[in-house]
Amino acid sequence: MILARYIARSMAQGYLMVALVFVALFSFIELIQQLDDVGDTYRLFDAFLYVLMMLPRRLLDTTPVVALLGTLVPLGLLADGNEILAMRAAGIPLRRLIGMVLAPGLVLLLLMLLMAQFIAPALETRAERMRAAALAQDVSVDFRGGFWSRDGRNFVNVGRMLRGRTPADVALYEFDDAGRLQRYVHAARARLGQDRTWQLEDVVVRQFLPAPARAEQRAQLEWQSFLNAEQLGVLVVPPQSLSPLDLYFYVRDLRARREQAPQEELRLWQQIAQPLVTLAMMLVAIPLVLGSNRASTLSRRVLAGTVAGIGLYFVTQTLGYLGLLLHLPAPLTALVLPVTILLFAGRLLRRLR
Repeated sequence: MILARYIARSMAQGYLMVALVFVALFSFIELIQQLDDVGDTYRLFDAFLYVLMMLPRRLLDTTPVVALLGTLVPLGLLADGNEILAMRAAGIPLRRLIGMVLAPGLVLLLLMLLMAQFIAPALETRAERMRAAALAQDVSVDFRGGFWSRDGRNFVNVGRMLRGRTPADVALYEFDDAGRLQRYVHAARARLGQDRTWQLEDVVVRQFLPAPARAEQRAQLEWQSFLNAEQLGVLVVPPQSLSPLDLYFYVRDLRARREQAPQEELRLWQQIAQPLVTLAMMLVAIPLVLGSNRASTLSRRVLAGTVAGIGLYFVTQTLGYLGLLLHLPAPLTALVLPVTILLFAGRLLRRLR
């Protein structure tokens, strides 16, 4: 138990150190990009707040590389200090040693999954809407659920968004020149179509002018939205900001309506594949360090493993977009490389044994 805690503490320190370096680097780059939009409505404080709220997403995006370097660095330090050699000489089985090294990594994997589902999407959605609302015009956002926009005497209110992509509790207000309410439309939900067309569903229309007032219910009603791209960006959450579960239900709903969603489906499978990529990086790192006790060879292997791991991570991202261009199945393009890395890591571990 003492040895397991010692290794776990070393691995946790390695993960934390590497994560801080990468998150700080990418956050600084993001802050520089945000400074270009700082002006009258989007202030410097807003830019700092945006970068701060995006930290969980930055951490998730770099988790595979953090897992690789966070495993290589502490293991390399233990090997350089001959502590790995001492553990083996004391009779610690290789399988048990590998298990003690992997245990903190599995905890990291669990934290990553929880963050991807509950923390990062909520903060990223709020950050994107805050930024878009500051840059857009004629938009008011209440983060408890209300979205307001206007075009002349016409107003639209969206009470909430289902899974970040489907407007619900939609209300339209039309006023005449005298400021009197002429028409009120309420829809339970809406589907966003092409050319700013919204397909309202489960609709109640109340016509106040000209008198007498009357009301009718419709199953569907087409509405030509006046929202521009910036205003719509406040409302609609991009697919990469959705949690894995919300993205799954969103893709399922699109399939049920027989609509094509290749980018959303690719993002879903990339999120499914990311834990596999993270686990593969850990498994590749272990034999690179434990496979040699010579310091010079160890240094070369650590450097080679670092370059190869970072390269493979970016290749994983690139393959997905190539799959879009070639119309390949999303599961194939998202999973083929992680599975290949896992098989390669398994071979290295068998040779190590």
